[in-house]
Amino acid sequence: MASTTTSSGCSSMPITNNTTTSGRSTSSSNLTFGLEYEFKLRVTAEQLQQELRSNPTTSNIEVVTNPGRVRLSKAGPQYLQNDYLNFAFRDPGNHPQSTTLVSKTTGKQCDFRGYTTEALKIVQRCLQAIPDYHSTTIYQGASKQQDFSSARLHLTNDTSLNGLTNATKVSRGLCTPEEANTTDFIACEIVTAPHSSLEEASEEIAKVSTALCSDHLDYHMDDECAMHIHVGKEDGTPFSLKTLQHLAYLVLVYEHEAARWTIPRNRGADFETASNRVDFATECPAPEPHHAYICDEAGAITEGSVEVIWNYQSLAEIRKALFDDVDAAEDPLKAFVKLMGSTKGRIVNFSYCGRDITNNEPAATVEFRQHQGTLDSGDVLHWGRHCTALVALAEKYATTNTQCPITAWTDTIDIEQLWREMTLPESTRHFYRCRIQEFDARWPDVHPTPLCEPDMVFDDDFSFSDDEESEDSEPDMTEAEVQEK
Repeated sequence: MASTTTSSGCSSMPITNNTTTSGRSTSSSNLTFGLEYEFKLRVTAEQLQQELRSNPTTSNIEVVTNPGRVRLSKAGPQYLQNDYLNFAFRDPGNHPQSTTLVSKTTGKQCDFRGYTTEALKIVQRCLQAIPDYHSTTIYQGASKQQDFSSARLHLTNDTSLNGLTNATKVSRGLCTPEEANTTDFIACEIVTAPHSSLEEASEEIAKVSTALCSDHLDYHMDDECAMHIHVGKEDGTPFSLKTLQHLAYLVLVYEHEAARWTIPRNRGADFETASNRVDFATECPAPEPHHAYICDEAGAITEGSVEVIWNYQSLAEIRKALFDDVDAAEDPLKAFVKLMGSTKGRIVNFSYCGRDITNNEPAATVEFRQHQGTLDSGDVLHWGRHCTALVALAEKYATTNTQCPITAWTDTIDIEQLWREMTLPESTRHFYRCRIQEFDARWPDVHPTPLCEPDMVFDDDFSFSDDEESEDSEPDMTEAEVQEK
């Protein structure tokens, strides 16, 4: 089979829904995928000051290690009240509005700003030292990146990640108390060009991880960080509607099973990774307070009780909504995106699947957002295999007029059955069996909610009272706000 060339210029084999015994791809399904890696770069005030002094245009900028109680003046609505916990910069020149800081005490604009590209330039220099990665660039566009032809790796800031307090730095063993005031952990994101080889992506991140631990640098991963993978077609056009419908059904059916190898924060409770099942649920009062493990937005797990339980619609109703109702809509693809959530903060984000590259938009993709932050090559290989094989299975259902055999919540929903259908390599199955065993022991039953019972009677008139409504609920971000983040 002939090899293909990715937009980064690398010759590699297309991803497929079949693998050899070694786990490498063998036949063409023409899927590509791009990765987004979130992490917190460990830098010192001295390193930042050296970076600033190395350029005559920034040599007069001063690092402010203790900016006080401040916040960014421009951020997504979920982040506006977050304390800005990073270093700041006293800069006599103009700076982007997105870096403006406001005092949380007085509400007035500060005379110093947040990060622009200071930390990114340090990362860029490290990655450019990797053979064949000298073109690594910093991206500061207002919207999602579209052109990946100039470089394999692109760097950007990520305002969804917070800095760390001095107490947190010390308690996590990241630095000594004496170092805390002069050590910062700044949110960064690496965005890759589209890959068509899982092995290539795995090897790439191994090089990146090694580079980020060199030259007196290091990085930190915590529960805020994530690894996102965008799966799309090689030509950037949307998947067929039938493929998307089958994929959505698989995601909904197996959400609980897939959550077992992710940290609690990413199991549907956080606004960055809301459950895809939530739009197919009905609330009703419980006969008595219902015991529950509760995961807050910070990822903390507590035991408690709730007086309202959620019950999902039957799979027959869900299938009707996904297939029959969507097919009957005036604009089926638009109806599908609306049904599955038109904002990106879902475990699996379908809001990008209708993009049109002929209208100067980025490639159409499905984004898997659930994986915890990692720069580990094994994590990348196995998660990439899982996501691409799941999409390939949905494509298979669409082209062969078959479907997921699970038709009721009472059926046996077994991840092993799904893996067999996906023809997932045994090495990846073993990898996730071990992770499920580990995470089940650490976080038992933190996220499941009751499924629809055959004789359950829903109370359509039931609603939360004003004092019971969650104070932490956030409005959906608009597309403009999403891109600002």
